[in-house]
Amino acid sequence: MSDSFELEFKVIENDNDTGWVDKLANVGSDGTDVLVKAMINIMLLNVFKEGATKNQFKKFRLHCMMDEIGKLHPNNVRGILKFANDRNIFLVNGSPQSFDALAYKYTYKLSKQRDAQVEKDITIINRIVTNNRV
Repeated sequence: MSDSFELEFKVIENDNDTGWVDKLANVGSDGTDVLVKAMINIMLLNVFKEGATKNQFKKFRLHCMMDEIGKLHPNNVRGILKFANDRNIFLVNGSPQSFDALAYKYTYKLSKQRDAQVEKDITIINRIVTNNRV
């Protein structure tokens, strides 16, 4: 299949132009790399969603995990969340630090606690922020 077509990317960010490159690893910093990959994946999910839902496209919501969110600048975190949310795709991610809690509708704290009755660790989930402006 790779002989059938050629795919190249061009990223322009803050007056930096990558020119045409054939690998996403060559488009800039780690943050730019993550941002471009996320945008491409969101658009691919949106195309899949449109094809899979037919006449329910606008109502269909999709939740997906996004790793490496900590590599993005806070402005880009807000941007990628808006980009996804505008397409009814809601990103779920985890981070040991919340750099911009108000960029998210909900922020939760997860912790482990030992349950003596069953002698196992259980995960406790507490919602710590609800942002109705998002």
